[in-house]
Amino acid sequence: MAMATGSGTMSGQTSVGRAVFWLALAVIACLSVFLINGRPLFYFDTVGYISQGHSGLSKLGIRGESPLTLRRIESGGAGVPDTTEIEADHTVDGSRSTVYALVTAAFARIGAVEGLIALNVIAVLMAVWLPMRVAARRWGLHLPVAQAVAMPVIVASLGSLPFFVAYLMPDTFAPVLLLVIATLTVFSRQMKNWEIVLAVALGSFAIVSHLSHLAIATLLVPAAALVSVILSRRRWWLAPALIAIIVGIGFAEQSVLRSAAKSVANSEVVIKPYITARLIQDGPGLTYLDTHCPNEAIPTCKLHAALQLSDDPYRITATHIVFETSERLGSFRLMTPEDQKTVADDQIGFFFDVLFDQPVATVAAFLKNTFIQSGWVSVDMTIPNDNIIAQNAGVTGLLSGDFDHGRITRNIGWLGPLTVAQEVFYVLCLVVIVALIVLPRRVPGEVKALAIMVLLGVLANALVCGGISQPATRYGARVIWLLPLVAAILVIFADRARQFDAPAEGRI
Repeated sequence: MAMATGSGTMSGQTSVGRAVFWLALAVIACLSVFLINGRPLFYFDTVGYISQGHSGLSKLGIRGESPLTLRRIESGGAGVPDTTEIEADHTVDGSRSTVYALVTAAFARIGAVEGLIALNVIAVLMAVWLPMRVAARRWGLHLPVAQAVAMPVIVASLGSLPFFVAYLMPDTFAPVLLLVIATLTVFSRQMKNWEIVLAVALGSFAIVSHLSHLAIATLLVPAAALVSVILSRRRWWLAPALIAIIVGIGFAEQSVLRSAAKSVANSEVVIKPYITARLIQDGPGLTYLDTHCPNEAIPTCKLHAALQLSDDPYRITATHIVFETSERLGSFRLMTPEDQKTVADDQIGFFFDVLFDQPVATVAAFLKNTFIQSGWVSVDMTIPNDNIIAQNAGVTGLLSGDFDHGRITRNIGWLGPLTVAQEVFYVLCLVVIVALIVLPRRVPGEVKALAIMVLLGVLANALVCGGISQPATRYGARVIWLLPLVAAILVIFADRARQFDAPAEGRI
């Protein structure tokens, strides 16, 4: 009896040891780019999140040394300003996530912005662990759950995943949100209550981490309802209801932000007119304005007037409309703060006006941008260049030193070959996914449905980011690592041992 007990203890210790080993490998794979580079990756807007978050913490009464002003004092006033331009105009930039900004600034105040990287790793592992845990409980696997979680993450780390884990921006939470939505769509009827609560909590943080995530999740609600009905008529409504709760939390966060900005800071939330700029660059928006302006009843005619200040064709591009400040290329930023707010507040109304005026051209432009966005998957925008480093030069808060080049970012000759290799890798993974979805009886139907929901999420990301904002490699690369992840999951279930058809409750 004692020998049996000892044998069971050793077996349990071995299982725990294997789980720790595989999870450690997954963590190392996620952190590979950060470890090789020796510093985090960051973007122009990293300083914007730190600045806005520090201002928000101060206005909430949470005092602390500014990650911006310390370096300015040391350098005799050089560096970034204490407040961003949008704050100086008594407005809050709603294009950035206030929640993510507060978290970023909190890490910056304690000198550990790398905490965002740890947050990325935890979120990715949780988002993969939840569906694998439920799926293994339903059908059984020939390997422990920890290994079944780690292997797809390791495969995904051959793609863009480790670049975005190392990236001090909220982009990792877009694929995390897609995984949560897919998990709830397929498995919510089989999930335990605490698993549902965890999924909703993870999805809620993901949806409030960037404004584009709210639009993506909203688009996926009807898709989730349709897939849920196809899988089972029993409690089919549960999945879309849970996803609607996450979407509702996203809208509630926006409402709270507006109320808090008004009451605490006497400011108004303004979202940059990305939709308006996109419609103008694509053509239908500009045609509409050329036809109907000047007209005092159309707020966006104010932007049309600003576009006439120069005849440089590049001023019509969405990026220049939203961000440029020069006389030759600028327009929106050259307007008065009041007119900027008027144009920004009108962008949804402007979209529907243009859609009703030119439905075919508008839809065609959105589909074209979605197609373009789907193919742009390079990690180039995660690599800080000299301009990005200069933008963040006045910021403190990193454990690893200044916001500067790392071992692999100063010379990026490796980027071209890596991009080609990753593109080939993604195509092969997509072929594997399609083959295992189409082949009968190789993979459980629910796991196939999980893969389909993830693919729909990738397309929704392309539609929102490419169609509403602007096609950019960053937006495609942030979710494309889901293809190798899903391909690996499908392969695992295609190879699962038949003797594990019964539920396996005791696995880690």
